[in-house]
Amino acid sequence: MYNKGKYFDTDKLLDEVLKTEPQFELSDKFADVLAEKIGRKFAWQQYFSEFLIYLAAILGFIAVSVSIQFLWFEADWVQWLHFIGQNISLILGINFLVVFILFADRVLLRYFLHRRDLI
Repeated sequence: MYNKGKYFDTDKLLDEVLKTEPQFELSDKFADVLAEKIGRKFAWQQYFSEFLIYLAAILGFIAVSVSIQFLWFEADWVQWLHFIGQNISLILGINFLVVFILFADRVLLRYFLHRRDLI
């Protein structure tokens, strides 16, 4: 299609390219499939971003609460560390459960409901 001697102007080349028929064909459902894939990708990104925002808000609330305990109410570091050391498995289990429930609610459930609506 491109001949160096034939085309000196890019406008002529562009005009020729736009007038010729493509060498391939797209399926009839190409636009629908592409829109569905893009919709799923953006939905996943939005849901995951929202989950991270909620997680950051919860961690920030915990950090502020602990800071208030130490600064205003003069909590003792040794007692806190002793309490955390004795109950580390319970604390980690509860934290894991809360993060999993938040992830399932904010990301997985909404994502699968979004996919069901597309079908």
